[in-house]
Amino acid sequence: MLNHGCQENARGDVMKVLSIPEERVGVLIGEKGETLEEVRELLQAEINVNGNEVEIISEDPLEELRAYNIVKAIGRGFSPKRAFRLLERNSSIAVINISEFTDSDSDYSRLKGRVIGKKGMAKDKIESVTDTEVQVYGSTVSVLGPMKGVEIAKKSVEMLLNGSSHGNVYRFLENNIEKVL
Repeated sequence: MLNHGCQENARGDVMKVLSIPEERVGVLIGEKGETLEEVRELLQAEINVNGNEVEIISEDPLEELRAYNIVKAIGRGFSPKRAFRLLERNSSIAVINISEFTDSDSDYSRLKGRVIGKKGMAKDKIESVTDTEVQVYGSTVSVLGPMKGVEIAKKSVEMLLNGSSHGNVYRFLENNIEKVL
């Protein structure tokens, strides 16, 4: 589960707060705290981890948002190396909640399977055409990469979750490839 928002700490600083799955906290922290320290140094942000709740404070709102997005990406199943793609210019992340497309627990695995495709073909096609990375984790599908690519990949994932055929989604991707380039 991923909860987020802005809160004030005891000093009155506004900070971004989000919860990440407990099993992802160790990935965020990294071996001997290396990943967390790298995010802190790169983005000049104070990051505090309390259980599965992460607080991010920075004097620079843009750096705070970038740190927030990296933490969110790691929380959604991306490796730190892949999450650091968010440091590239014009990169973004989109998180699609599968529950918005079904109210049945039994449909989750079927919908995840549609996004992944046979032998990973659908996921691979979306990633290669849009220059993005797609992560299916928990009850979400996340897309990370260049903004235009994320926009098209997100639409492709939503089409699959809504029941469009893989062929229609592949045609949509091919028709929109020039928007990514």
